[in-house]
Amino acid sequence: MSKSSKSKTKSKAKTQLKAKQAAQSETRSSSITTKKSYWVMLSVVIVAVFSVVGYMLEFALVDLAALMFAIVFLIGLIGYIRVTPSNLSNSKRGTFLFVGISVIGFSIWAIIMLILTKAGKIETVFGERVFLLFPSLIICLIVGAFIGELMGRNSRIQHFFFKPKDDL
Repeated sequence: MSKSSKSKTKSKAKTQLKAKQAAQSETRSSSITTKKSYWVMLSVVIVAVFSVVGYMLEFALVDLAALMFAIVFLIGLIGYIRVTPSNLSNSKRGTFLFVGISVIGFSIWAIIMLILTKAGKIETVFGERVFLLFPSLIICLIVGAFIGELMGRNSRIQHFFFKPKDDL
């Protein structure tokens, strides 16, 4: 192959790649779930509805606040993942999120519960409010997911877990 045909092939491939990326960004930007305002409004509506329903069901204020905080935190995580672009493939990004949730988030929750149990505070904190264990677990798992997402943005960590193909 001559140099001119190689350069034509490379430029054609680059043009096709740019067109594909433009089409992906166009379809991504056309969705309502890629807008921050959607996630903010969803959170506001959820808080308003849960406040009214919780008041009508006579939930304790602490229980209602813990539940709403966990739900809004979960919506925030999903919105953050949906809105922010990533240079990783979906499977690699999912791997970092999974490791963050399962290892880091659960470890944070387990350490907090262990410390509270050893200090004898678990009865006074939860006592009859075992309901608070679930929202606290959800919040810790979500914090772990955010940590996993931040780890996935670090290129050194990416190269540590996912070796470039040319190194194999």
